[in-house]
Amino acid sequence: MNTSIQVAIALLPFAVLFSAFLAFKMDALHACFCAWVLEFAVVLTYYHMPLLRSLESFVWGDLVMWSGFVVLYAGQVFGQSYRSTGLLEMLLESVQSILPSWDIQGRSFALVTVVGGFIGAFNGFATYPVTIPGLVDLGFDGVLACTSYLVYFSWTLAFNSLFIAPTITNAASHVPIVDIVRVAGLLTIPLVYLSLLGFLKILGFRFFERRCQLLFWSLGTGNALALLLFTVVWPAYYIVTMIAGAAMSLGALYVYGRSAKRQDVAGALAAADPPMEKPRTTGSTLLNAYAPLVLGIIIVLLTRVHAVAELLAHSQFSVAAWGYSRVSVNILTTSGFFILITAFVCYFFRSKQANALKDLVIATKRSRTSLGTLLLGSGTVYLMVDTGQIALLGRILSSGGKMIYASFYPVVAFLGGMAFGQGLPGDFLLSQMQVRVASALGIPLMVLVGIVTAVTMGPPNAVKPTQIAFTASLANVEGRDGEIFRICLPWVLLQLVVTAVFAVVVVLLWR
Repeated sequence: MNTSIQVAIALLPFAVLFSAFLAFKMDALHACFCAWVLEFAVVLTYYHMPLLRSLESFVWGDLVMWSGFVVLYAGQVFGQSYRSTGLLEMLLESVQSILPSWDIQGRSFALVTVVGGFIGAFNGFATYPVTIPGLVDLGFDGVLACTSYLVYFSWTLAFNSLFIAPTITNAASHVPIVDIVRVAGLLTIPLVYLSLLGFLKILGFRFFERRCQLLFWSLGTGNALALLLFTVVWPAYYIVTMIAGAAMSLGALYVYGRSAKRQDVAGALAAADPPMEKPRTTGSTLLNAYAPLVLGIIIVLLTRVHAVAELLAHSQFSVAAWGYSRVSVNILTTSGFFILITAFVCYFFRSKQANALKDLVIATKRSRTSLGTLLLGSGTVYLMVDTGQIALLGRILSSGGKMIYASFYPVVAFLGGMAFGQGLPGDFLLSQMQVRVASALGIPLMVLVGIVTAVTMGPPNAVKPTQIAFTASLANVEGRDGEIFRICLPWVLLQLVVTAVFAVVVVLLWR
C-alpha cells in the first residue's frame, strides 16, 4: 500500500472528530458515532478485515476499558449523591468560609485548586461532579463552568486517581513508576500556570488585577512546587503530589482570605458601618462534609495493606477471547468501586432529605451519553490497533531521527489521547511502542514514556469527547458540546505546543 495513503487513512478518524465539532457542531456522542462508522468502513474495505473479526475487535476494545466505564458511571452517582444530600453545599461553605462572600475570584480558585486537588488525588472523575456544579452555584454559565474546569484540570491528569496513568505506563513499558513521574512531572510544571491562566481567562477574570495576580502566583506556585518536590526531587513520594499541592493552596488561600477580611473590616470601620457577623462553619458541618471523602481515602489506603490486598486478590478473574491477551477484572479494587462506596456513605451524613434510589436513577440517565461516547471511542481504538494505523505513524516519525521524532511525536500522542476515551488506552498503546523506538533512536526509554504519559493524559483533556459529554451533563448543558469544544481548543493547542517544546528540550538535555 502507498504510505501516504495509509497515513491519510490513519488520520481520518481524528479529522472526523475535529470537523464534527468545529464544522457541523455535533455533540460528543454523534461525533464519535461518525468516527466509528468511518473507521468501520475503512477496516472492512481498505484493510479487508472480516466483518466478524471487526465486531470482535470492537467488543474487545470496550471490554479492555471496563474500569473506565465503572469510573465514569461511579462519578455520576457520586456527584448526584453528594449534591442531593446537601454535602456539596457544606463542603463549599467550609472551604470558602475563609474568603469574603463577595470574592468570587477567590472562591472559584479555592473550589478548583483545593477541592479538586484533594478529591482528584484519589479519583479524578469524582472532582467534576463537585467542582462544575460548584462553579454554576457561584453564578457562572454552565458552558463556562465546564470549559474552565476542563482546561484547569488538564495539568493533573497524569497524576490523579492514585497515579493510575504512570501505573498503566509501567505495565506497558516496565519502566519504574518513579522514573516515569520524574519526566512527566518536569513537563507538567509549566502546564500548571498555563492551565490556571486558561481557567481565569475563560471565566472572565482580569489577569493583571491585583487580587487575581495574588491568587494566580500563590496557587500556581503551590502546585508547581508540589510537582517539583514529589516527582522530580523526591519521586519516591510521588503519591502525595496532588495532596501536597492542595494543602499548599489551602494555606495560601487562608493567608489571602485573612488579608481580604481585614481590609473589609478596616473599610467598614472607616465608613462607620460595622460589618454584619456571618454564621461560622461548625465542627459538625465540617465533619459531615468531609466524612464520606475521608472514609473513601481510608478505604483506598487499606487496600494497599499487604494482607488486605492479598484478600481482595481472590476476587480477581480474567477474561480472554478471540486470541487477545487476557484482561484481569477485579471490581473490588477498581477506583470506581471506591467512589460508589463513598457515594452511598453520603446518605448517612446528609443535611437534607435525599432518596438514594431516586438519585441512582437520575445518575444513570445522566450517564447514558458519556457512557455511549466511551463505548464508541473504545471500540474505534481497537479497530485502529488491530489494523496498525497508530503504529504506522510512529514508524514513519522515528525514521526521521531523534529531533524529528521528539518534535512531532507529541502531536501523535495528543491525537491518541484525544481519541482513546479517557487517554489511558492511548497511554498504554503508545508507551508500548516506545520500547522499540528508544533503542533505535538512542533516547532513554524513561524519557519517551514520560512524555507519552504527560501528553496523552493532560493537553487533550478538554477536547476528549467523553470528558465533554460527561461535564456537559453535570452542568445541564447537553447539546452544547461543540461550543465547549471550540472554547477549549485554543487553550488545548497552546498546552500541546508548550509541552512539545519542553519535550524536545528534555530529549536533548537528559543524561
